[in-house]
Amino acid sequence: MTILSKQIVRGLPSTAFILSGLWAGAVSLAGEFSDMAATFGTTLTLSGTHQDVTTNPDGTSIDFWVPSYEGAPATAVSLSNPHIASADVYGNVYIADKYSHAILRITPDGLIHTFAGTHQPGFNGDGPASATTLQLSKPNGLFVLADGTVYLLDPGNQRIRRVDRNGTMTTVVVDADPRWMPSGRALWVSPDESLIYYTHEYTPVPPLLISDGAVVKKWTRAGGIELVCDKTVGFRNPGNIAVNPVDGKLYVTDRAEEDASRLATGLFRIDGVNQRTRMTGNVTQPQASDKQVALNSFIEGTRGIAFRADGSYFLCGHKDGDVWFVDTSGVIHRYLRGSGKKDNYMILNGQHPPLQDMDYFAQPRAVTLAPNGDLLVVSNDSGFVFKVNRADPQPAPIGFHLSGIDGGGAHLSWEGVFGYGYRLESSPSLSPPAWVPVGAVSAPPQQTHLNFNDPSPGSTTTKFYRLLPSL
Repeated sequence: MTILSKQIVRGLPSTAFILSGLWAGAVSLAGEFSDMAATFGTTLTLSGTHQDVTTNPDGTSIDFWVPSYEGAPATAVSLSNPHIASADVYGNVYIADKYSHAILRITPDGLIHTFAGTHQPGFNGDGPASATTLQLSKPNGLFVLADGTVYLLDPGNQRIRRVDRNGTMTTVVVDADPRWMPSGRALWVSPDESLIYYTHEYTPVPPLLISDGAVVKKWTRAGGIELVCDKTVGFRNPGNIAVNPVDGKLYVTDRAEEDASRLATGLFRIDGVNQRTRMTGNVTQPQASDKQVALNSFIEGTRGIAFRADGSYFLCGHKDGDVWFVDTSGVIHRYLRGSGKKDNYMILNGQHPPLQDMDYFAQPRAVTLAPNGDLLVVSNDSGFVFKVNRADPQPAPIGFHLSGIDGGGAHLSWEGVFGYGYRLESSPSLSPPAWVPVGAVSAPPQQTHLNFNDPSPGSTTTKFYRLLPSL
């Protein structure tokens, strides 16, 4: 352990020492492809088994969930059209498994559990209630906060739900828009939970059978639901959304699966109400290839996006099939090669990307970065989740200290790095230590200064805190 600071704590009888965890060092945040690739290790499949048939005769997706999957090794479980996976600082990975109508959680031991939903579509209440007793309908959007608080998009019920660390589900947003068809996918929540961005499509206008466009919305505690982009802006089937940590703006991918012209697909930056700027090329541009400028490259079915601290990002295309890395100058690099067709999955454990020699998987749906730096990828109707392990040590925090103590508790502060999560633990003694988790946080976009409040530091003469990296 390294003692970062020692301060006299006003209001406590004695002295509190603020400790850090074991941090091995810092990591380069350069936007160059080779630098990025060096920070990652090897591949590992987390969940999924291949299914030859994934749809029913009527074209709907098959729900493969069976009771025996509960608590089973995740690599032996068939997923049901999963749409996105995300992680918390404790090493749990959460999956929005659309057609099993549930959110699944893979625990660090590799076992899979139902986290929210009953595996039966429908609506039986807003809660508060145990998350595994409330029904969901086609959940396909997910956002996980550092401490394991989970927000999920429940499009079949036109709701955004929240599951706290105790497993209690409540409804945060009810969007009664009469034309919201049961779709969504895109969800983003600010670390302080005061701002939510989400998307949904509109029901078709007969005789057409395709959606009548899509909208981007936001919710705030003060203002409720507000339109960010109405359907006249041109969105068709938004895939994922993310906020750039450098410019603070929302970025929206649009797979535009129902646009026969393919002109609507791409990545867009939101510059204001009903204002967007295209970031990848449309169908009039050359098919995406290594070392092209993103704006001059067509990535068909653009769907997943995940930002790094310097503004570079990972991007995937459902029909394009690849996972791309876009550096800080806007140049694309093929990181993981895949296919936009069928359901093949041939990526072996222990391979070190870039992987460009063959089609290793099909139809990537989402990419996210875990708070420990791992890259998570979801692909296939069969449903696979795999990761590329972070190889470099997580960036060390700077200036971890006690910034004050008052009737509201003990206030801790430090400088962190966007995208990474930090665990906090406390102990009343170091002889021997009895560390107990007290919370977790991550750095929001455009901010590196982090704060944590322990509301009940207790009345002991001495209390110790330590800051630890994500698992």
